[in-house]
Amino acid sequence: MKILVKNLKLTYPIITDNSFLSNSNDKEKSKFHNLIALNNINFELNAGDRLGLIGLNGSGKSTLIKCLSNILPSDQKDQIKVEGSFLPIISPINFCETEDTVGNNLVIVALLLGFKKKEIFQKFNEILEFAELTDYQNYPFQTLSTGMRFRLISSICFILKREIYLIDEFLTTGDEKFQEKSFQKINQFSHRNIIVLCSHSQRTIKKFCNKLLILNKGEQIFFGEIKKGLEIYNEIINTN
Repeated sequence: MKILVKNLKLTYPIITDNSFLSNSNDKEKSKFHNLIALNNINFELNAGDRLGLIGLNGSGKSTLIKCLSNILPSDQKDQIKVEGSFLPIISPINFCETEDTVGNNLVIVALLLGFKKKEIFQKFNEILEFAELTDYQNYPFQTLSTGMRFRLISSICFILKREIYLIDEFLTTGDEKFQEKSFQKINQFSHRNIIVLCSHSQRTIKKFCNKLLILNKGEQIFFGEIKKGLEIYNEIINTN
């Protein structure tokens, strides 16, 4: 079980002006360039590591989670190696059928995340119970609040287990009670699980992680032990 990232780079082609909105036929006015979203990212995680991923807004945290999850392709092959079954916890709410029931959406999302029907139905009731949505099983998904939707997605991920968890920061935007419940569940995972946790909360990272990766404007600033890393991160905050 391992995550190895070596010289990871991700660029996006973007339009740098809005001349395409004009009536002009002059194509020279439309300019493109590559936006560097991530650049020269290097780290290694082994069984039992829990990595806190931190940085200011726009630093590339969610982008890195999506690269590790194979949702976004890096610029070159073999820049990312993930050994072990992994699960991205990135709020696939956009894939839900809003007019269908909560129960059916549970199955839809779990299938999209790569789980088999057999394991989904074996854990179906447990997922609803953990999400505190047992009484809402037959309600239309669209009747759920945003917080309730997050609880359902998170519960699918925590109950249907994998070896590696890639957790985007949406998990820390829910209500505090469910956050605490979720992190208690994380602590029950095997000591061999690898976890990458994207968060703005230094308290959360101190509590659950043993390593820290700091991103700033797509660049890796630090990778190493928590205490030293947070000192560096606070210096970044104070200079912005």
